[in-house]
Amino acid sequence: MAIQVLQQPPQIAFAGDPIVVKAKTTLSGKTFLRIKITVNATAFAGSEEFPYSESYSFDVGSDGIAVFNIGETIKTTLSRKMTFDVNGTQTLSQMIYAARYTITYKESYLDGMVEIEEGETTSEQYNAIPGRLTEFERLTTSNVDTTEILGEGRILSRKPEGDIVPLGWILCIPAVSTRSDTITYSVVQGEESKEYSDYTRGALVPDSLVISTFLLKEGELTVNTGFETGKKRYAVKTNPLMRHFIFLNGFGLMESVVAFTRDALEYDIQSELYTLPADISYRATTRTASYAQAPSGTFSMSSGFVNREWAEWWLTEFVVTRKAWMYDNGTYIPVTVIPEETNELYDRAKPGMLSVNFSVRYGFSGSTLNSFV
Repeated sequence: MAIQVLQQPPQIAFAGDPIVVKAKTTLSGKTFLRIKITVNATAFAGSEEFPYSESYSFDVGSDGIAVFNIGETIKTTLSRKMTFDVNGTQTLSQMIYAARYTITYKESYLDGMVEIEEGETTSEQYNAIPGRLTEFERLTTSNVDTTEILGEGRILSRKPEGDIVPLGWILCIPAVSTRSDTITYSVVQGEESKEYSDYTRGALVPDSLVISTFLLKEGELTVNTGFETGKKRYAVKTNPLMRHFIFLNGFGLMESVVAFTRDALEYDIQSELYTLPADISYRATTRTASYAQAPSGTFSMSSGFVNREWAEWWLTEFVVTRKAWMYDNGTYIPVTVIPEETNELYDRAKPGMLSVNFSVRYGFSGSTLNSFV
């Protein structure tokens, strides 16, 4: 074999991370010498499989080494099939997949006017799940192998301790098991512990655990999985100023959180004025007409007073989300979260609690009140 694989992907990777492959050819003295690879990937869950492939080419230099980042291919394999929605009051619709893939290597060069391809070899199978590590996490981790980071499974959330869980709304916690198609978990309050299980449609396929809070009591709460002890949360009575959100977190999975309204709702109405003739005659006059677009409502919202750890979570996880739903008038509605351009998190001259302010715009036009249907 004329190709040496110098660096291969981990057995399990995050699809949003750089997935780097490095190969070397032992050929030399060839014209237009390249290493080509083809990534044959499949998004899978349960009995569903969706294949996708992409090819890469790298012109090698005198050292014969080619470096590829195939992360976008794996990310595309998953993103083209994954869907998320919230229907009605408590129903989450999630179509989540994991990916498996192989890499085929070969050398290519010109012999006169003819392209020659040889030395083809195919790798073992690798796997990937949705999500990504942040740049800081990748920079500071002592273990660059995602397989070791995930272990038997992980809760895929970056929330600090102290999450507020209002009674009456669902608690949504994303997790993944690397060994089983079922995630077992327990909801613990004091001495009381209730066991549950969630079928994920396959090992490595993440899912968001949906936990009803109607039967919970006020006080400390933890949700533990079979592979990880959860962080402390606090079940509290629902406050009229609270707004419950379900959103896609930094791993691209559904998670819940509570924000506070700042009692401000604005409607943006854009319009254009046009001058039109009222009649066609010698004594004709004109009239002015306004063509207004349907109004779009925007709420002013806040994280409430939080410590610095929570403030950074709000900024790096929630306000930058690409998709969110807010509970309003008895149902979850699609919204767009709009961050403020500048957020001051730390000032030594002003120690104390912080708050992160942002806006939430309806994902549709019109009012949620005065409905005809």
